[in-house]
Amino acid sequence: MAVTAPLGVAIAVWLAAAHCRRRALYWCLLFGATLMTVIASKIAFLGWGVGIEAVHFAGFSGHAARAAAVFPVAAYLALCGRPKLWRYVAVGAGVLLALGVTLSRVMVDTHSVSEAVLGAMLGLACAAAFIALVRSNRQFQPSPVLIALSVAVLCIPYKGEAHSSQQWMTGFALGLSGADRVYTTATWGPTRNPYTPPCPKDERYFNYVCF
Repeated sequence: MAVTAPLGVAIAVWLAAAHCRRRALYWCLLFGATLMTVIASKIAFLGWGVGIEAVHFAGFSGHAARAAAVFPVAAYLALCGRPKLWRYVAVGAGVLLALGVTLSRVMVDTHSVSEAVLGAMLGLACAAAFIALVRSNRQFQPSPVLIALSVAVLCIPYKGEAHSSQQWMTGFALGLSGADRVYTTATWGPTRNPYTPPCPKDERYFNYVCF
């Protein structure tokens, strides 16, 4: 889901606009750490084969992690100031939506069960840590106008290159490892042939990363 990363940015904007800069910093650090953990796990497998073949784990699912991090937090903040029961229901709905995204990654065969579930657990840990940090904050009043504008922007169709992020991670993994072959879950070993980036040589950085 392409909306989860922008929604993560929107959460920081909501908090900063409400003069909750410390809370915005907490969110940026927690969400950023979650994203970096996902990226690091994938680079570790691509470049060095770090994974768990027994459970088919080659890196956290980014979609599941982002969804589990942002949906509960966005729901919690949108209803901040409302009765506690409403907030609990909203967070629960956010968790269910994140679980739906997690299930979809398995259903479309993009990730294994372990990758999707562990990705969701990573994201939920991020959400739980943030909510625990800000639950005593009574000053935050979300701006309905800002939230509405954020939702409107998120609804704008976005067409990006589907494999660009994977290519970047592959390129960085090879650049860091010094190898010329990536590891794959098809054999749980390096590919037979050297990796060829999908761009001309004059558009490559570090030999493998296309810009």
